[in-house]
Amino acid sequence: MTQPETVLLTAPASGAPAPAAPEEGRRRNYGPLLSVGVIVVLLISWWVLTTGTQTVKQLYFPSPESLWAAVTTLNTQLLVDAGATLMRVLVSWIAGSALGVLVGLAMARARWFFYVVNPIIEAVRPVPPVALIPFVILWFGIGDDGKIFLGALACFMVMVVNTTVACGNVPPVYIQAARSLGASRNQVYRTVVLPAITPEILSGFRIGSALAFAVVVAAEFQGADAGIGRLIMQASRTLNTSVVLLGTVVIAILAVLLDLGISRLSAYITRWSANR
Repeated sequence: MTQPETVLLTAPASGAPAPAAPEEGRRRNYGPLLSVGVIVVLLISWWVLTTGTQTVKQLYFPSPESLWAAVTTLNTQLLVDAGATLMRVLVSWIAGSALGVLVGLAMARARWFFYVVNPIIEAVRPVPPVALIPFVILWFGIGDDGKIFLGALACFMVMVVNTTVACGNVPPVYIQAARSLGASRNQVYRTVVLPAITPEILSGFRIGSALAFAVVVAAEFQGADAGIGRLIMQASRTLNTSVVLLGTVVIAILAVLLDLGISRLSAYITRWSANR
């Protein structure tokens, strides 16, 4: 009789050992727990080394208590500085990334435009944006415009290169198949090239957001009326390492939250991808 064998092959009887797939799923669930455990161990080690045993002096690395004291002392000023930095980062990241994608798409589509723009981009791209801070101060002063310009420049360089490389990585067979089905050049670009490069473009957004934080905060070091960079610089002049560490932690939190938001949005947009 073959019927019981068929049942056993298609659906294991109750009480049979669990298949491998759920077991692998359970193993994967330990990942977040492991990450949380590492964070907890680091926090405990921080407290033990600074407060518990005082192995590390407060000047070299503040204790959790001194960090909390800095939070309560700064109070609303910390929120004002964090908001100013985040605003500059978001504006520079959105503007620079959008312009970089548009220019990259134009370079990939029009060869003459590529040969006109590429020498300029390759000449400016290796230059660190922070090296232009003296000129930016002369051009824009110490207001928001100069800091946004530097952050946007950094994001632009990342996205224009990322976009042109992504367009070059589109398999030619996709384009040939669309052409053979009668698609026009605009249709091929809209229905084949753009969807194919979307995952790489979204990955570039994550890189650009981190770079925007680095450049904007570095620009705030040179002069600003508000911002985490200004806060850190003023605290470092008086060796107030608690505020320096607090500013660093705030930057890390803002950067992680922005990156998490981009990741969630990317996962939603590219939910059709086979890798999701």
